[in-house]
Amino acid sequence: MKHETLKQFCSLHSTPGDETEVFDALLNRWEAQGLETKRIGHYAVIAQSGARKKADTVLLLAHADSPGFIVQSILSPTKLEVVALGGVHPTHDADLILKTSQEKVPVRLHAPEAEVAWTRTMPLTVTLETPCHTVQKGDRLCWAFNWEESDTEIASPFLDNRIGCALIADWFEDCTAYFPEMNVILAASAMEEVNGFGANVLAQAVKADLVLVLDITYTDAKQNIALGKGPVITLSDASVLLSTAIRDRILTANVPLQTEVYNYSGTDARAFPAQGIPTPAVPVLIPTEGNHSPREILHPADLKAWPAALEAVARAILSSNAH
Repeated sequence: MKHETLKQFCSLHSTPGDETEVFDALLNRWEAQGLETKRIGHYAVIAQSGARKKADTVLLLAHADSPGFIVQSILSPTKLEVVALGGVHPTHDADLILKTSQEKVPVRLHAPEAEVAWTRTMPLTVTLETPCHTVQKGDRLCWAFNWEESDTEIASPFLDNRIGCALIADWFEDCTAYFPEMNVILAASAMEEVNGFGANVLAQAVKADLVLVLDITYTDAKQNIALGKGPVITLSDASVLLSTAIRDRILTANVPLQTEVYNYSGTDARAFPAQGIPTPAVPVLIPTEGNHSPREILHPADLKAWPAALEAVARAILSSNAH
C-alpha cells in the first residue's frame, strides 16, 4: 500500500451517512485506472476489471465512514451542541472540523466533565473562534487531520477504515500478483460505524464466492495481538463465527497472521448472512491502537503483509468445502 494514498484518504472528511468525499476519491481513482465502476445510491461504490475469468470471485470490502459528530443544536454562531455518530468516547478537548454546505470550519470539542456519566446520546459542546453563519442542524464534524509517519509507526485519525479504502484504491495497480486467476471486485460501504446499512444494500447487489472484510481491530496483550506481527483473522465476534475447520485451513498458510475472539463489536461481515446470503465473509484486519481517537496508530509492516494474508485466506477457504 502506498503511504501517500493512505495519507490522502485519511485527510478526507467522511462520517456515517456523509461518505461523499471518500466515495468520490475512490471512483475518480478507479476510473483513471480504466476500471468498471458503479455507485449504489449513497450506500456503496464498486469497481472491477472488465475482464471476466472462469474462476472464483472475491469481494474486497472496506467501509468509507469513520465515527464523528452531528450538529444537534445551534446555540449561537460560535457555540453548538453535537452528538456522537459511532463509537466515540472523548476524554479530552480536541480539534474538529465542521463541514457545512459551503465551508469547512475548525472548531473545538469540549469533552464531558470527568464526573459526568456521558453516553453517546448526550450532547457535547463545541465552540468556534469566529462566527459561522452557514451551519445547519445535521451538519457533520470529524477530527482535525494530523499525520505522523516513521519506520515503525503511522499515526493519524481515521485509520479505521481509510486503510481499507487505500488498499482497494490501488489494488489493480499494486496487487495484481495476488490470486491473479480470480475475479476481484472492490467495494466500499457507507454507515458501517452506526447501522451497517451500506453493506446490507451491497450484499444484495454483488455476487461473490468469498467476501474479505477489510477493517481494523485492537491490540490485546491477553490474546497476544500486537502491532507489527501481521494482520488479524477474526474467529468470533458480533458479526462472524468461523468454523474450526476454516480456522485450521487458514492457519496453515505460511504468512504472518494473528487471531482474535470477541463477543462484542463487529464489521460489515454481518451483512451477508443477515441478508440470507451464504457467501463466506471473513474479516482480515489490521491491528491498531487508539481506535476512534484523534490519534490512531498502526505498524507499516502490517500493511505490507496484508495482501499476502488476503491471498492466503482466499485460497484456504475457496479450496475447502468447510464453508
